[in-house]
Amino acid sequence: MEYDILSINENFYTLKAEAGKICARKKSQIQRHGVRRFKEGKLFQTSRLGTASTERLIADTMEWGGPGTSHDYGFAPAHEENRTGSIIKNSMHESFEEGLRELNRLHPDFVFSGRCTTQNLTTSLQSSYGLDLKSSGEICEWYYMYQRKGSGNMLDGYFGEASADTNIHNLITEHSLFLRMQGNQVKLQSGRLPVLFVEGLQPIEKLLESFSVNNYEEGASLYSGKLGQSLFSKKISVIDSAYDPLNGNFQFFDGEGVVRKDDLKLIDQGNFVSLIADLRFGKKFNRPSSGNGLRVYNRGINLSPRSLRFERGQKPWRSIIGNLDRCLIAMVAAGGDSNDLGEYSTPVQIGYILEKGEVVGRAPQLTVKTSVSDYLGKNLIDVSSDGFTPSSPSACLISEMDVLVS
Repeated sequence: MEYDILSINENFYTLKAEAGKICARKKSQIQRHGVRRFKEGKLFQTSRLGTASTERLIADTMEWGGPGTSHDYGFAPAHEENRTGSIIKNSMHESFEEGLRELNRLHPDFVFSGRCTTQNLTTSLQSSYGLDLKSSGEICEWYYMYQRKGSGNMLDGYFGEASADTNIHNLITEHSLFLRMQGNQVKLQSGRLPVLFVEGLQPIEKLLESFSVNNYEEGASLYSGKLGQSLFSKKISVIDSAYDPLNGNFQFFDGEGVVRKDDLKLIDQGNFVSLIADLRFGKKFNRPSSGNGLRVYNRGINLSPRSLRFERGQKPWRSIIGNLDRCLIAMVAAGGDSNDLGEYSTPVQIGYILEKGEVVGRAPQLTVKTSVSDYLGKNLIDVSSDGFTPSSPSACLISEMDVLVS
């Protein structure tokens, strides 16, 4: 009998704000365990909250593990390692409170709410077959959302960051440029505009599916059969980060115990160069695991990227759009979808118009349309050397799209 135990220990301290005031403070600690037992080609899995001995956790798999599922693809190589990531040095909760007071003073026409959570996370994976892995780190996730007084909208905007190195005051100063122009709605006509998505991976859902070895090899992805080919602009490189504790990617190992310390380049200067695999699909398609068998403590292995981002270009995004007559920044674009051809469209609920880099007002309700090949290819304007916010690890893409005004 073999087994492994994934243990996750989280300590949270959360500050909550509503209607311009701090309304709640909460500290919590949660310990979770996911247990897998292997016997005679079968996998039995259970989970438990709270502290428990190894013997108790394994006994749970015998009592509650059910009939089991097939397991014939082996185990990760034995490995022992302990890594400690970033530590938050400043009092982020004090900064969040100060920021709330600053927003109330600078923008009295708005009502601000939000949340600030500092998290200390420790994850370990121990097994009977030679794994003793442990990672830890801290991150602060905070945001303010706002509504203009008298507005009929549920939400008129939000901003925030998730990082161990974040400066709330600086981001308030940056976002105040948008807040001051929020009440000025720009008149637009349907046509084509350069667009910067704050969440830049939104339009490439069908490309993301192509990275998974099972989708690719079974012909179920948009770019099946095109590994090694040039697909996009040479400015485009897509990376799956291996370990980035500053931005909350603490684990240098996946849920099966496969260690990957180096970033994995999936698109390299427009060329499709790599796939991701876990142990199961790696064996099925004769490829090594890339350490992408992700695992939530109470679920099975899910083949997925760890943390995708665009590799950075040469110019800051403000410099790029400073040369454009007009540009749309899509702050909130929810409800978008892609078809099997990689075409993508989404409504933009909250967007701002910039002219020569200056914020001139809020965009009306509109829809933008593009495709993976156009977004990353012929319609790409540039790739920035920075993220939209200072701590964002991914570059910004500015690409021309069809804009349909409601």
